[in-house]
Order: sequence, then structure tokens, then C-alpha cells
Amino acid sequence: MKIKFSSIIRIVISFGLLGGLFWVMRGRIGEVWETVLRCDVRYIWLCVFFLIMMVLSLSWRLKVVFEGEDLNLTLSESTQLTCVGFFFNNFMPTAVGGDIVKAHYAGHFNKQRLKSYASVLMDRMIGLFTILIIAAAALLIDGGKLKIAVIRPLVGVLLVLGILGVIIATNKTVERFLSAFFTRIKMMRLGERLNEIYAIVHDYRNRRGVVLKSIVLSFFCQSSYYMIVFYLFIAMGKPVNIGNIFLIMPVVIFISMIPSLGGLGVREYAIVTFFTALADKEVAFAVSMLALFGYFIISVAGGIVYLFWGIGSAKEAEGTD
Repeated sequence: MKIKFSSIIRIVISFGLLGGLFWVMRGRIGEVWETVLRCDVRYIWLCVFFLIMMVLSLSWRLKVVFEGEDLNLTLSESTQLTCVGFFFNNFMPTAVGGDIVKAHYAGHFNKQRLKSYASVLMDRMIGLFTILIIAAAALLIDGGKLKIAVIRPLVGVLLVLGILGVIIATNKTVERFLSAFFTRIKMMRLGERLNEIYAIVHDYRNRRGVVLKSIVLSFFCQSSYYMIVFYLFIAMGKPVNIGNIFLIMPVVIFISMIPSLGGLGVREYAIVTFFTALADKEVAFAVSMLALFGYFIISVAGGIVYLFWGIGSAKEAEGTD
């Protein structure tokens, strides 16, 4: 019942915000469509290039993090898992997120399920940490040119949360406290498993080469996504300062973590809200929809992988475990 209720809430939030956005724009859909038709196709092809780069760097980062735990995962397998994660985040109205699905099937590829869950968790943490680094750099370099005052304090709050996250993941005193806390949880050996996962994540502080390489790949991944947004605005004839893109989009990504279907609706509403001050509302809406279309392309590819490709063998292996 709790899982069903969670799924319903996510669906309501996503389609409620997306529907509300279309309702607000209902009188301007014609203008939005004309704006899209007039776009410079050359920049759209650049967006396609950066979309491919985003998926490849995201997949490579996942592979590197798994190798940090001596888990074999080919680039082909990590790309499949990445696309399947997008599919479950965007198309499947369940409480099971894409990260859990990736960890579950990765466990069948390498037969180390617990380490797979911990590695996927670490992959997500590195991604979030990199977003914060980019936001901090953009704030220092280009923050003074930003016309949206609310972004600066939001970035500040996110940086504080990021620092706390790093402390939780690496500090030995915090490790002892959490270990003692998890040990008290006896139900279904949940505390024992949480301790094992946390110990694996905490051990990454001794794998600096893996973490550094993952951060570099994460930077390429996030930068590719931001460049997609940057060139979409240029394609629409309303260029936005690239420093503002690198400062606003991290906030958009964190807002997208509000319970929803992979950020659907929340992400688009945030893009329109923040970028309307820098470009026409019609253009901001068009950019949000085109960026969403890019996510859907990856998700469809993930659906194809889930149905027909290597994941199928993982599902068969599950039946024999």
C-alpha cells in the first residue's frame, strides 16, 4: 500500500506540474511551436552530439566506480544499465527508481549484488558532488552577472549540504556513530546490510584515483547536459550567458529530486521559472520541452535494452538463482 501510495504521489506531482505548465502556456502554444520551427538546426545537431557525450560519460563513470570495487563491468553493459535507469526513471510509474534497477541487474552481471548497490550509490554521490563543484565555480566566476537573486542563496544551501554529505561519507567519527546506529536495527537484517553498504562507500576515501577519475567523467557528463541547454537557447535565437547556465542548472537538477517520475514536470517547471528572467517565457518553455525530448530518446533506448538486449540474460539468470 505504501509503495502504491508513493507511486500515485509521484505521478500526481509530475503530471500535475507538467499539466499546470501547459495550462499556463495554453495561450502561447502557437508561438512556442513557431519558435521551434524557426530554430537553427545546426545547433540542434550540436545538442544531439552533447546528448551522446552525456550518456557515454555517465556510462563510463559507472564502469569506473564499479572497477573501484573490483567488479567487472564492460562499457557496453554500463551503457545498457544507464539507459535502463533512464527508462525506469521516466517511463515506469513505480517507487523503484532507476538506480535500484541498475544495481539489481548489475548484481547479475557480476554476481556481487551488495557491492553493486553500494557502487551505484557511490556513483550517484559522486555525480551530486560534481554538480555542487560546478555550481560553486560558476558562482565564483559568473555569479555577479546573474539577474536572478534567489539562485545565489539556493546554491549556498546546496554547498552546505554537499559538505555535510562529504563528512558523512568520509569522517571516521561519523562512521562509528552510524555503524552503532545501524547495528541497533535488527529487523530483516537491515542494519547489518546498511552497515556493509556504508562500509563499502566509506572505503572509497582510500580509492582517490577512482574518485578523481569519476569526478572528471562526471564533469564531462554534467557539462554536456548544460551545453545542451546552452545551445538550445542559441537555436531558439535567445542566447543565455553560459555562466548563468552553469549556475542555474545545478539548482534545477536538485529541485528535480523532489519525488516525481525522474524529475518529470518538476525539472521543466524549474527551467521555465528560472530562465524566463533571461529569455522569453515561450523560449524557456520550448527549451524545457526539447530537453525533455532528449531524455525520452535515452529512455526509449533503455526500454529497448530492457526488452531485447543483454539485460534479458540477466533476467533469465535471476530465475535460476
